[in-house]
Amino acid sequence: MLDSRVDAVRRDLADIRLAERVFAPHYAVPARRTVGRATPVLETAGGPVLSQALAGEPFDVLEFTSTHGWGRSPIDGTVGFVARDSLVEQFDVSHVVIAATALVHADPSSARPLPFTLPIGTRVAATPVNDDWCEVDGGYVASATLLPLSDTIGDAVEHALALQGVAAVAGGRSGEGVDAAGLIFLAWSLAGTPPPRFVDLQADDFGTPLAEGDTLRRGDLLFFAGHVAMLVDADTVIHADGTVRCEPVAALDRFGPVTARRRPA
Repeated sequence: MLDSRVDAVRRDLADIRLAERVFAPHYAVPARRTVGRATPVLETAGGPVLSQALAGEPFDVLEFTSTHGWGRSPIDGTVGFVARDSLVEQFDVSHVVIAATALVHADPSSARPLPFTLPIGTRVAATPVNDDWCEVDGGYVASATLLPLSDTIGDAVEHALALQGVAAVAGGRSGEGVDAAGLIFLAWSLAGTPPPRFVDLQADDFGTPLAEGDTLRRGDLLFFAGHVAMLVDADTVIHADGTVRCEPVAALDRFGPVTARRRPA
């Protein structure tokens, strides 16, 4: 069954990569671009926010309008419209920001911070200048705030904990704001196991299901109607509700009954 959030199909147009699955009057070959600045992925041009495309990520455009590009993110799979002026010609990136925010400096030292930061999840072309600093477009950042795209750090819970206090934002999946599923997507992607982007898809198809009586452990996910939380320990979860925060498992009763329990790893 097709899902318009992740399958690039419309009545008039479809991604040519879906030609064996669906019939469409026209098929489009994706034109890959790079996201120049973080931008929302919209259900319709000017419509509801589905997700977010982060700076340095690729985006496969299937149709350009005067103001938007319609296509699919190969990072989180979301299909939708992004602002055309947020896209640039494709360029290579090498690292992803793993700190909640990476402060950019004018030189490879902490003496001259610049008034802008790179949020977690941002992809950059980074060149090491010594053991402590890397050069990026616009300045220098501490090497400890970056991770080569070829590597992963295995504890998704630690990535989520680094985001405590970040605002809950519809469609967000970066250090500038996350929604409930976006927090899980970001944390587990940095840990090397990208989940589906949306809560219902995560509940259906991420990791292995757990029975109601199974013992829960760190990293397990609890799903509710339209919400998800991750276990920090047997009694505590972290989730995006107003802000990213930890609270007791028992406090989640306000979201209603648990609809699924899953173990990602």
